[in-house]
Amino acid sequence: MGVNIIKDIRGKDRLMLVVLIGIAVLLIYFIASSHYLGLKKSKEHVLQKLRSVAVTASMMIDGDDHQYISKNYKRKNDLINSKDDSIYLELHQILKKIKELNHLSSPIYTMVYNGKSDEYEFIITSSDEPYYRHMFVNYPSQLRMNYDFGGVIDEYKTENGTWLSAFAPIKNSKGEVVANLQVDERFDDFIAKANADLVKNIAVTSVLFVPFMLFLYSFMKSTLEKEEYSRRMLEEQNEEIQIQNELIKESNLTLEEANAIVKARNQNLDKIVKRRTAELTLANEDLATFLYRSSHDIQGPIASIKGIYNLANYDLEPSKQYLGMINDSVMQLDTRVKSINAVFEVKQRKVHKTSLGLKQFISKTLEAQTGQIGCENYELLLNIDDGLAIESDQLLLEIALSELTKNSFQFKSDIGLVLKIEAKKLSKKLCKISFSDNGQGIADEIRGEIFDMFKRGHEKSQGAGLGLYAVNLAINKLNGKIEVFSDGLTGTTFEITLPIY
Repeated sequence: MGVNIIKDIRGKDRLMLVVLIGIAVLLIYFIASSHYLGLKKSKEHVLQKLRSVAVTASMMIDGDDHQYISKNYKRKNDLINSKDDSIYLELHQILKKIKELNHLSSPIYTMVYNGKSDEYEFIITSSDEPYYRHMFVNYPSQLRMNYDFGGVIDEYKTENGTWLSAFAPIKNSKGEVVANLQVDERFDDFIAKANADLVKNIAVTSVLFVPFMLFLYSFMKSTLEKEEYSRRMLEEQNEEIQIQNELIKESNLTLEEANAIVKARNQNLDKIVKRRTAELTLANEDLATFLYRSSHDIQGPIASIKGIYNLANYDLEPSKQYLGMINDSVMQLDTRVKSINAVFEVKQRKVHKTSLGLKQFISKTLEAQTGQIGCENYELLLNIDDGLAIESDQLLLEIALSELTKNSFQFKSDIGLVLKIEAKKLSKKLCKISFSDNGQGIADEIRGEIFDMFKRGHEKSQGAGLGLYAVNLAINKLNGKIEVFSDGLTGTTFEITLPIY
């Protein structure tokens, strides 16, 4: 029996070891998952920061001044000192100040594309020593693909290492892209910082984990010792019963007396076994509950510590000089959100037809829209019969007319905007609304795609490419048809055909 007890004790020690290893593996999994999730979010944060800095810096660079530098100094190392040209010095100081304000470790620089060599050449830099028209070897393909719009470049290699970057176009007073401005962060430095965070997290977790494991080990050991004590008591009672049975056999007791004694002993033994079994079951359930709750309760402190640490790392106060640019960005974002909301409303809208007098309805809709966007210097010409009325959905038709109005004002000509709106009956069942302006027109090559989602019809467009998409959705939902006509130079006409009822 002693050998069996020793084996049982060793088996329980192995069980505790397996449980503790399982908890350790689970904890390591949570730490690793948290680390890689944090690494992904940190990279996104860095790329967003670089994108914001690139866009801001490109807006602060005068495109005409930059064009002057690149046209007047055409050879490599024509400028070897930032003070060689006053305009270069001014642009250099702007980039240097932006680099210092944003605590960047790598220089900011601008580039122009050399079509003959298919290479980019550095022009202005925040570094004190220019590397004027040095080649950008092994540049990422995104620079050429998104030359006019800018973007972010995730983890690419050059001869100088691995980088995270963002770039934005620099435009002259004519709206032409004359260069790209790029902002970098060395990926190796980013990884080093992330690994340092991981080490800190492991250290903090270890401080929490070691006392917990000691407590858990003590609890499990105490529980298993109680279980072992109960089992030994049962074995001793069984031995006592066996001895008493032998005594009964040796005695001259009658069979009835022996049966009575055995029955009483068995009843007593059944009670003891049931009570001990219930105690063991309860102890095992308590242990399972404790392990489950503890493994989940650990996750809370780990997540809180990591969240507080990340907030401490990235809670940076923005500079006041960028508030104006932030306001412009917010206004652009507000416009895009409204466009998205318009698309959502159109898609979710169930058509509810009401009677609409077209002349009054169109006048009221245009007056409300021009008031919202603060329009001036425009002329409105209406040619609509007073008695022309249709049965249609008021909200969907308002969205379509409002988006067409915004589109006309966004691309109006320098001499002012003339809006001409005509409506007439085509038959008893159909009417046509003609919406014309004298704006910049739509090029032939994109006219067939103008109603596509996210399609921007002009390089100066500030929208999300959803306005005309929402118009097309609304007209289709009204069982109508919309067509566009333009010579690509001056003016655009949208013709909307709708059912009268």
